[in-house]
Amino acid sequence: MSKTPPDGAKQVSVVVATYNRPTDVDLLLTAIAACDTGIVHEVILVDDASDTPLGVDAAEHPFPVRLLRHERRRGAAAGRNLAGQEATGDVLAFLDDDARPLPDWFAVLDAALTHERAAITGRVLPFDSSVVARARQYRYEFRYAQHSPGSEVTFFAGGNSAVWTKDFLTAGGFPDVVTASDNGLVERLAEAGGRVHFVPGLRVAHRNSKGAGIALREAWRAGRLAPRSTPAAAVRRFADSARTQPWSDDPAAAGLNLGLQAANSLATTLPAA
Repeated sequence: MSKTPPDGAKQVSVVVATYNRPTDVDLLLTAIAACDTGIVHEVILVDDASDTPLGVDAAEHPFPVRLLRHERRRGAAAGRNLAGQEATGDVLAFLDDDARPLPDWFAVLDAALTHERAAITGRVLPFDSSVVARARQYRYEFRYAQHSPGSEVTFFAGGNSAVWTKDFLTAGGFPDVVTASDNGLVERLAEAGGRVHFVPGLRVAHRNSKGAGIALREAWRAGRLAPRSTPAAAVRRFADSARTQPWSDDPAAAGLNLGLQAANSLATTLPAA
């Protein structure tokens, strides 16, 4: 049975872009139901042309589940934008299919997303422990340590965040690019007069590792999409990264992070594609 939201409560449309992960989607829907405080208005799943089309029995869940599908691969940004256009809630909450919101996720969202804030984003925690996962988590924690709770930030976790629907639509949604669309939304919101705030209590557990090859590809793509850089500036970024790595605590993760930074820095020095 669906939980009854209190009068005047937010109506949250949870948006999940997914590809070839039906088991993860089932687990995520179960996790959403477990931590819903009554404000989940709907869950919108966007199947990005999975090899076997995603099937969901909406009757099994205590909230409406809507399933949209791309007939060809478009990427997470396009899927989230489609859901944003179709959503009927006043808040869009973004989760990855391989993420699990912690039990207080909706309670934190409800309290933290005030009308003075266009959007909020939180912390990502790992539920895997490979070298790639540890390396990625170190980068996350290094970023978090630079921000106090509630501060304005220039990053946005597309798998752990919420935004007022009207602000999202006014900004034009995520840039439709393969990599770095999350932070592109921050820029678009800022141009429209909105700001993203860091809420460390908004936490999800996430599968951090998709393999070293994918991590390298993402680092390279992010560099190709970034503003062009001189070789000297790229070397400085590489040197700065080398100084901040956890060499004594986790040399394997440190070495991998430095390799990813090398790929990213090199990519910024090449002529624009």
